[in-house]
Amino acid sequence: MGNGNIVTVTPVAEPRFREPGHSTAYGDAVSYRLGKVERQVPIEGEWLDFGCNEGAYANALVEHGAAHATGIDVDTAAVHRAREEFSRPELRFDTYDGSALPYADASYDGVLLNEVLEHVPGDRAAVAEACRVLRSSGALVVFSPNRWFPFEGHGARWSEDRVLWGRPVPLMPWLPARLTQRVAAARNYWPRELETVVRSAGFGRVTRGWALVQFEEYKWLPERLAAPLRTRPESIENSPFGRFFAVSTFIVARP
Repeated sequence: MGNGNIVTVTPVAEPRFREPGHSTAYGDAVSYRLGKVERQVPIEGEWLDFGCNEGAYANALVEHGAAHATGIDVDTAAVHRAREEFSRPELRFDTYDGSALPYADASYDGVLLNEVLEHVPGDRAAVAEACRVLRSSGALVVFSPNRWFPFEGHGARWSEDRVLWGRPVPLMPWLPARLTQRVAAARNYWPRELETVVRSAGFGRVTRGWALVQFEEYKWLPERLAAPLRTRPESIENSPFGRFFAVSTFIVARP
């Protein structure tokens, strides 16, 4: 799923594009995204990184203030790498079968779904499980692809093992879903559509914003323009054109 391991970026070695649908745990992306979270809700107590991949965000949740973080994923190999990379008493990593979470009701103060909902078989079922394990004062945090962003970052494929287009696909998110669902490697949400999925689990208080593309990754923007934009993300997020630079919709929801 969507989180992955922290990567130390060396400019000379950085590829033009990463693997379609790659982790957002690179460069400054982790601190950027969790910085957005902690401006909305405190990162404290017990947190669940639902779809943790190789554990970078679970580890960062602890570094940003959580007393304990649990990462869970269906990818056994990724969880094994997370356990090897991040060994500290405040962290735990589990695998599961992709159905019900193996945790009791009201176990967590926060649940993070970072670039996960677009991949799971049932997005509403996943949100309902997140709601179940949240305490009444807790918060669900979701980052998922924004269809206003003009590139499909997961690429396109004919089947699981046959890639049609192995790089971000220009303008694919703007096409009707009936034309793209055959080759789409993952879901892509209009912001209100994603909010509807979240609200379907009974979340009554929902705020929505943007998570901008990391300009160090998407090289279609010249560096002389990307550099100042990267240092002032709030000015873009609040502009009339912010939605077109936001690779993901950012949602914070409370029961």
